[in-house]
Amino acid sequence: MNGQLTHRPTAGSPRAFRSVRWPLFLALLAFPQLGFALSPDETLLFERARAIAAAPVDDFSGLGASAGARDGYYRYQLAFLAYGVCSVVEGEPGLRAQAAALFARLVEKMEQPETLAYWKALGYPGDGLTNNNVMYRGHLNLMYALAHDRFGETRFDRRFHALSRALFDELGRRQPICCEPDQLFVQCNAVTALSLALHDRAFATGYAPAGKRLLVWARQHMPLEGTTLVREDYRPSTGQSSAARAGFANAWTIAFLAPVPGLEDDARAMYADWRRTFVLPVPFYGVVRGAPAGETLTTEEMLTSSLLATTFGLLAAREAGDEGLHRRLERTVTMVDSLVKTLEPVLPSARRAQARTFRTIALFARTFRGWSEVIKAGHAFEPRRALSPRPANLGVGAN
Repeated sequence: MNGQLTHRPTAGSPRAFRSVRWPLFLALLAFPQLGFALSPDETLLFERARAIAAAPVDDFSGLGASAGARDGYYRYQLAFLAYGVCSVVEGEPGLRAQAAALFARLVEKMEQPETLAYWKALGYPGDGLTNNNVMYRGHLNLMYALAHDRFGETRFDRRFHALSRALFDELGRRQPICCEPDQLFVQCNAVTALSLALHDRAFATGYAPAGKRLLVWARQHMPLEGTTLVREDYRPSTGQSSAARAGFANAWTIAFLAPVPGLEDDARAMYADWRRTFVLPVPFYGVVRGAPAGETLTTEEMLTSSLLATTFGLLAAREAGDEGLHRRLERTVTMVDSLVKTLEPVLPSARRAQARTFRTIALFARTFRGWSEVIKAGHAFEPRRALSPRPANLGVGAN
């Protein structure tokens, strides 16, 4: 038209495929959930993920964009929704086709500049894509891993290989990877360790020892005395660490390291110490301390720390098969989630973003079947041949 030639894609060309795939993708996402045996919370999670995935890739309105909030926490919402989708499919395989389409869309949104915009908004140096920032890069790599492992999706494999190699190399340095400038959290590195174990399973690489080295380093440099646990964070510039949110940090770490080959005994020992140190003997409801007894916290710090520890405690309890504690913690998280839902509309912008993120993680925690179940042996797709010779041993005892 207007004197310009238009190119009609030939049948079978990538462009022709894309022109067909988009309507099919929308049709899959629009398919009703009738007839599937999901719990109300699983249905809610799947429908929320589906609504977010159905929007254009650069549309983040479904994640509740908050004007004025420097950090919308999109990375956490997208990652935990994606993990929840994998859990839903494990319970209802009939949803696999729909789940594969929306999971790939969540990965694409995770890669968007909007998801990473918080890094510069908070004044951190660099672009947040190279070195440091394992909180984003670790979740992204685990999403790449699950796309391949759970759904046989290969379009992200090249990026999965490159990011896995980079993360493995960084974990093999003097210390694990920082999440923010001069602040290191073991739980974020645990996400990376799980992603590397899945890379090993798919491509016969040798990345999994990174998880063991992570624990050895953490117990040397930031131990929670008298236990197999670790403190919340570590400042490389000073060697100082805090235990203010150790209950939460260890619950998250246990949940994500337990399925990594070779760390099963570590996870069991850590869970026993975590339960003894942080779980309060409350009937009917479950409550987890955010910090060890004797740690000095303000009231707000104590409540926030305990809420995080209780929520992530759901994941640790499920991974450990501690169903009694899981049921009690679930009652508490459900009750708090209802309260936060009521308060969310009247909160300031930054707090509203935090509340929305908590509600997403709480929904995930209530529905998640546990990594050992979701990625159990006999997984969805057969491993491929090794990409290259196995990497050299990490040297577990090295500093």
